[in-house]
Amino acid sequence: MTQIRYQEDIKEFLKQVCSHIRAKEVHHEVKMELESHLQDIIEEKLDRGIDLNTAIQEAISQMGAPDLIGAQFQRVHRPRTDWKLLALVACFILLGLVAVFAAQTSIAERIGSSTIGMKQVIYVFIGVLLMLRIRLFNYETLAPYSWVLYIGTLILLIFSTGPGYRMNGYLYLGTEMVHIVSITPYLLLLSIAGIWTARPAIQTTSSWMKRVTRSSFLNFGILLIPCICLLKAHSLKDLILFIVGSASLLLTLKKSPHILVTHVSILIGSMLIYLLTSSSHMNDKLHRFVAFLRPHEDTQGVNYVLTQSKEAISSASWWGHGYASPLTTLPELQSNMMFAYLIHCFGWIAGILVFLMVIMFIFHSIQISGKIQETYGKALHSTFLTLFVIQFIWPILMSIGLAPISAFSLPFVSYNGTHVIFQFAAIGLILSVYRRKDLQGASNRMIRT
Repeated sequence: MTQIRYQEDIKEFLKQVCSHIRAKEVHHEVKMELESHLQDIIEEKLDRGIDLNTAIQEAISQMGAPDLIGAQFQRVHRPRTDWKLLALVACFILLGLVAVFAAQTSIAERIGSSTIGMKQVIYVFIGVLLMLRIRLFNYETLAPYSWVLYIGTLILLIFSTGPGYRMNGYLYLGTEMVHIVSITPYLLLLSIAGIWTARPAIQTTSSWMKRVTRSSFLNFGILLIPCICLLKAHSLKDLILFIVGSASLLLTLKKSPHILVTHVSILIGSMLIYLLTSSSHMNDKLHRFVAFLRPHEDTQGVNYVLTQSKEAISSASWWGHGYASPLTTLPELQSNMMFAYLIHCFGWIAGILVFLMVIMFIFHSIQISGKIQETYGKALHSTFLTLFVIQFIWPILMSIGLAPISAFSLPFVSYNGTHVIFQFAAIGLILSVYRRKDLQGASNRMIRT
């Protein structure tokens, strides 16, 4: 009877405490810590000769009012929101909408009509809703499905770019297109982060050869296969994102230096071998890729876009030529060349503003990554932010001739079609990691203090 009463009293106390903690996923941890603390107090009172029932009541009283304890735990376990990141994304969105509608007007003068402005509004609206929903999602539930996601992504990539598939890497959803290849770096790195952070299974009965084979695949093969697939898809941009993202993942997880060096060597080596043995189309693409190293050669050919970009920037002066100023000589001004077009319209001051926003994004990313302790979350957060940093920096450098002309475009600012929806989803996952950064081990810190 005493034992039943003991359990009931403790359970009621813990129930009242947890009723004030919104994060249900930490209720078990809080209960375990409080039960341990109560047990220590009760045993101390029993040693002093106090009967069990009285010891229980005094221990509960000594702990304090359940509502106050619950409020304290709520402050510790309160989910966090990265308001600075949200504010930066909001600024990029507003700037992007102004830029895309300006580009739409300029394009309409050239081709007669354009609807990219309203499409961007729809994509942004869908993306923001998705981002806010994923922000509330527990990212840790993705980890057990990492192998399924990895294999599924490879199958989708191979199928969409295979010789029998006529859509050239695109998936058609009614009148809209989704470029499968462009979203694979996100999906692959999401799955590899889960695979690398999973606890390795103990292989006590496996042979030495099996252990070496398994280790080699997990460290090298798991990266080499997507690398080859992206090369087969003729997507250097996504290959670069995958290489840089996986290198960031290796550094975040503090893999041994020889694994990192070997990883980079294998990826670069496979890329060179493929390029040397590839078709003339791919060789021409590579030639255009490195043409920026000789900017004054063939200004009407491979360096035409770079020449026009520099001219648009240099002619803008501080305040530019005005909103939606026509620029018929610059191709892809709504996407890859959006940075140059922004400066053309709004002047050098607009370029400086975008650059400062990107710098703020980078420094904020570095600052926040250091505050995340959970391994899987830290890997996701650092890797995805690295992908965004590359996509912000490359188009800026590309526009002024410091990086090769490629398919990179400014996230949330350029018109990227449906791809921007997946970028918002990635930001939502980053926010989800930040939201839960204080939900692991927080009760231990509070009990000790």
